Amino acid sequence: MPSVIVGAGLVGSLLAITLKKRGEDVILFERNTDMRLEELGAGRSINLIITSRGLNAVKKVGILEDVLALTIPVTGRMMHSREGEQTYQPYGKDPSECNFSVSRAELNKLLMTKAEEAGVEIIFGHSVHKIDVDKDEIYFTGPSKIERTEKFDRIYGTDGANSAVRKELLKLIPDSKESMDLINADYKELFMPATTSGDYAIEKNALHIWPRGNHMLMALPNLDGSFTMTLYLPREGENSFENLKTKDDLQKYFSENYADSIPLMPNYKEDFFENPQGILGTVRANPWNFSDRICLLGDAAHAVVPFFGQGMNAGFEDVTCLMDCIEQSAGNWKAAFDNYSKNQKPNGDAIADMAIENFEEMSDKVGDERFLFFKKVENELQKRFPDKFRSRYGMVVYTLIPYSYAQEAGKIQWDIIEEIAVEKTDLDSIDWKLAESLIDERLVPFQNKNDVSLDRYKH
Repeated sequence: MPSVIVGAGLVGSLLAITLKKRGEDVILFERNTDMRLEELGAGRSINLIITSRGLNAVKKVGILEDVLALTIPVTGRMMHSREGEQTYQPYGKDPSECNFSVSRAELNKLLMTKAEEAGVEIIFGHSVHKIDVDKDEIYFTGPSKIERTEKFDRIYGTDGANSAVRKELLKLIPDSKESMDLINADYKELFMPATTSGDYAIEKNALHIWPRGNHMLMALPNLDGSFTMTLYLPREGENSFENLKTKDDLQKYFSENYADSIPLMPNYKEDFFENPQGILGTVRANPWNFSDRICLLGDAAHAVVPFFGQGMNAGFEDVTCLMDCIEQSAGNWKAAFDNYSKNQKPNGDAIADMAIENFEEMSDKVGDERFLFFKKVENELQKRFPDKFRSRYGMVVYTLIPYSYAQEAGKIQWDIIEEIAVEKTDLDSIDWKLAESLIDERLVPFQNKNDVSLDRYKH
């Protein structure tokens, strides 16, 4: 009997390629129609960044160069003040440490095609409505409400935050847990076109942020010279979606908060009122598997808000981790699924927490002078002590250090930064000898205990 994957999004398509290349019989089901055959509606996808964990996963299945061809390197954040001033904050120790901006839709299309080229059958337009593990059957509703029953050996749920597979799995486990926590901010996608000469209207190799406290505008570059803009706003309150009912309301809000972007987005009003308003939240579930029969990956197991750019990367790392557990289990699928769930669940929780913290950082703190100085200190520590200190952000996006370790190390590091930078205003006033002694005393023992390598992942 085949392995059935439910959900042909990014993680499901990558998992299908990976399992097929291991020699497994795989069928991939998707509830939507084939996105490659349709013109996608605007406003339904936040641009993504692919970083070390995602790059590692696609490299393992031999499609790294195909993926990189869809991307644009992004080397840092560019903060825009209300007055139009721009402040650049590099991501890594040098420009070689960068993220890669990519269109979710174009990447998904590529992965679907690569799955089919590997021999995977993708069946579109089918939604799960029941799983019977005793009969080895999964039941779908297809086009025109026609029922379809599929025999299975194992089921992989990669069907997103509202996973039908997760709901079926949790019914089988009496003490299972599930939660979905929405943040008080929704989003809308807007668009900044290329200039009349085809160039980028703002710095190409940067994530642009207009931080305004509990609301912000962001921009990530596309291959054609345009930027995908994402507006994050509370649902209710003074600056909120609730209060932007007319084009005049919107123009006033943009004039007060993002005036420098208005000349660069000629259709921002039309985009705002035509594009859908998306919700954002965190999904947590426990466990991620039922015996050796059902296993959850990606958003189906641990959906996160997009503010660390790790949703897709965490999902891709799930695939990598699962394959490692399968290899180590020597045919014992229950052991493989149990170990995968045990190993990855803490990492899923850690990146969920860090993504929420990054939302606070990106929307508010990146405009705070004290915070920006602390980030300068952090970057200087990386340069002075590269074998001992790497920022939490750097650990998350440029290494393969488990998210849970990066989270704990980050807490230690920030305590050190606050101690050495208290009441300081410039880098020359920092006691770097004290900094190194604190790193040796508090951080290095943690790294040694957990066998943490700060080496950058090189794709």
